Order: sequence, then C-alpha cells, then structure tokens
Amino acid sequence: MKSEIKKSIIIHYSEISLKGGNRGFFERMLKLNLLHALKDFPGVQPHFDFGRFLLDLPDDVPLETVVERIKSVIGIAYFSVAYRGDQDVEVLKEQVYEGIKNYSFDSFRIKARRADKSFYLNSTQINEIVGARVVEGLKKKVDLKNPELTCHIEIFNNKVYFYFGRHQGIRGLPVGSSGKVVSLLSAGIDSPVASYRMMTRGCKVIFVHFHSFPFTEKTSYYNAISLAKMLTKYQYNSHIYLIPLAQIQQAIIPNAPAKLRLILYRRMMVRLAAKVAEKEKAKALVTGDSVGQVASQTLENIAAISQAVTIPILRPLVGLDKESIIEQARELGTFDTSIEPCEDSCSYLVPKNPETKAKLAQVLAAEEKIGDIERLAWQALKETEMVKLYYPVSEGN
Repeated sequence: MKSEIKKSIIIHYSEISLKGGNRGFFERMLKLNLLHALKDFPGVQPHFDFGRFLLDLPDDVPLETVVERIKSVIGIAYFSVAYRGDQDVEVLKEQVYEGIKNYSFDSFRIKARRADKSFYLNSTQINEIVGARVVEGLKKKVDLKNPELTCHIEIFNNKVYFYFGRHQGIRGLPVGSSGKVVSLLSAGIDSPVASYRMMTRGCKVIFVHFHSFPFTEKTSYYNAISLAKMLTKYQYNSHIYLIPLAQIQQAIIPNAPAKLRLILYRRMMVRLAAKVAEKEKAKALVTGDSVGQVASQTLENIAAISQAVTIPILRPLVGLDKESIIEQARELGTFDTSIEPCEDSCSYLVPKNPETKAKLAQVLAAEEKIGDIERLAWQALKETEMVKLYYPVSEGN
C-alpha cells in the first residue's frame, strides 16, 4: 500500500437506523460514546457522513488500540479499517491492487456499495473493472459466493473508501440512550452478565453491592469492584455503591424463621437499591435472576421479593439456562473473577433448605417482627461507600 493513502475507520450501525424521527438522538449518543472510548486520542474525531461514522486516523495513533476500543462501543454493527480511494476507477483499481497484494488468498471478490447514485459507474461495473485488475496482476480466482477474501468498496458523498475485512460490533443501542438503571451486583456469575445485557439495551448502569463485613470476609466487596471495573469499559464511567447489610441481617436472624431469611435479605436489598435509584434518578432495578435457578428465584419467591418495592425490577436473564449465562460471562471476561471463592451477603446464616414457595402473608408477618425497617435501611445507606470508576483510565482518575 502506498504511503500517501490514509487510513480511516468506517463504522456502521444497525438498530439505530430503525429509530425514525429519534434517529438523530441515538446517533449523537453513539458519537458521544465513541468520544469517551477514544478520549485519550483527541486527534481521532468521529464525524457522521451519509449513514455511517468516519474516523480519520493520524499517523501517530496506535491502530490496534483504537480498534480494541471501538470493539467495546455498544451500538455498532461492524466497522472496518479503510483506505481513501480515488474517484477515478482507473486509479482506484491500482490502489486496490496495491493493497490486496499484502494478503494471502486463492479466491476473492470485489463488493462495491454505491450509496452515492450520482457516481458515474454502477456497482457491477466497479466490481468488474477492479476485479479484472486483480486477476490480471495476481492470477487469482473470482468467487462471488465463498471467497477467501472480500474487498469492500464504499462510495458515498463524493468519497471512495475500500477495505479488506470487518470487525463485528456488539450491536444494540448506545449506552445512555435508554436512561439509568440500578443493578444489584453480586460477586457471582449472573449479575455481571445481566448488567452488561442492560447496557446493550442503551441503559447506563449504576451498581450496588451488598456485603456482610465484618461477619463475613471482604472478598465479595473487592470482587464486586473488580467486576464493575470490567463492565465500565462498556459505559466509560460507573458508580458502585457498597452497602453494608450486616446490621440488617443481625436484626432479621433472631426475629424471623430461618427458612425465610434469604427472602427477607433480598427484600431489604431491593429496598436499599430503590433508594439508590431515587438518588441517581434511575427508572428500574436489575437483577441476575433466572427462573428456578436457585431458591430465591422461584416464581413465588420472586413475587414475594418484588412486592417490597414499587420501582420496576428488570430480569434480563430470566429465561436463560446456566450454561448460556456462563458462556456470556466467559466472553465478557468476568467468569474467572465470579468463580473465586467468597462469602456473599445472601449466604450469611441461611439454612440448607430455605423456603422455595414463600407465601406473602407469612413474609410480611415475619418482617413485622424485625423492627423499624426504614431506620435500618437509612442507617445502612449512611454507612455506604461509593466508588467512582473510569475507562479508559487516565491520569487523575
């Protein structure tokens, strides 16, 4: 490839294009997230051009780093490292030929996409002219159905770009476009996956983690922070509230039937998370519940827990099996941290056989004996720590 041909990145989205009159809002959110992801490369500025985003790359910008950052930007269907081509197809075919020589392949195709219909050649003509040059120079075979290499040519707004591969994006909606939610983040496998799935639906996620220190070790506390850090790469800044549950549990344990402890713990957790949501102006809570997976996630128990608050509780994993959740945790990179041994709040002094089909009347009766629930909740919030997280990490963060 001749050195004077500059590299750019072409970014395509999919779901945003279906948003009709609100499309501009989602495009602006995607641009904002691209700027966040690339904040330490001020020379890389995304601009919108004819239904896609373009990033022109200065020579001193590390391409691999930029590519890895863009892979984590939610809302992108695919993107490519592209070269600016000439509008004269006789010049363009030589540019493509010089570029394609750097690849090893036996079969290929040229796939032109002519969004600019005023261009003097149609897509088929471009494919034939450029493809003939490759065949002539490299004696390679054209295969339109299953080529080893595809050269894409995009023509739009009086510009021509070509590239030889695509990076798949996460798709979904840009983070922040759907408002805020509060996610109950344990140190386990499920809740980080649930949080991520809400991010892909455009939600900015506030994390809350409940710990029982000093009655349990602080392992879950640190693991939850580590998991929140991993997830912050998808939303660029996060808050995690670390809420002590020990005093509340100390009030529950002597005053309630052992088999109901887990449900009562969870009811207090959603109450506290709802108060954080009110502070953060979030519209819903998020949990990692999957129906029937553990004792607290039977339909009866889910109903008994949900009754404690009026704010909606979203359960993005509700119909998934454990294997599917584990697979996504591995893809996210959270799995290894999530399986580290630790005591979480829900396991503190819970019997081996907790209630699986709780009756709301019994739960409410047990809760009556605990004492002043509001006072307990506000005391826990008073002792709560809040940690701010950033990605990418820069000096001062």
